[in-house]
Amino acid sequence: MARNIGADGSTVYRAAITIKDKTTGDTHTDYEGPYATAAAAQGRVTFWTNHLAELHPDTFKPTGTSRAEGHVEQAHTAWTPVGEAVNPLAIAPEFIAEHTRRVRAQAYRDAADEMETCQAAADAEERDRHGFLDHESELQGAAVRDMAAHLRRRAAEIHPAPEEQQQ
Repeated sequence: MARNIGADGSTVYRAAITIKDKTTGDTHTDYEGPYATAAAAQGRVTFWTNHLAELHPDTFKPTGTSRAEGHVEQAHTAWTPVGEAVNPLAIAPEFIAEHTRRVRAQAYRDAADEMETCQAAADAEERDRHGFLDHESELQGAAVRDMAAHLRRRAAEIHPAPEEQQQ
């Protein structure tokens, strides 16, 4: 029976779950999905992590470790007739737009990091030379840090960082 999982040219997600064998300690990875949202795939990772949680032998309460761990993977679908070559640009424009946003946002984050690193080096040089930062140097440092914070906010507006997306 056919089903629609929202995969018509959009991003799809799967759960990649690595499970450790109880007796041998060997690991293998299973995949579940595809899912239409990252949250659905993350739910499967959480399920297996909890389901295979190691229990204390006396109390049978979770010890905080699990034989399973995992992460969410994404793919971008491009539908083509069977027998025809896949055109990598067929996933455009959605994938290209998403990729462009991700790259732009990361460029803003990188610029903010570089600005703060350069300012920290200039502050350290000033302190080494004079033993303190004068008022003008303190103002310049504050302005640079404010601009770096602005660039990070702008980056989050363009495309949230992975740690921001999981919140």
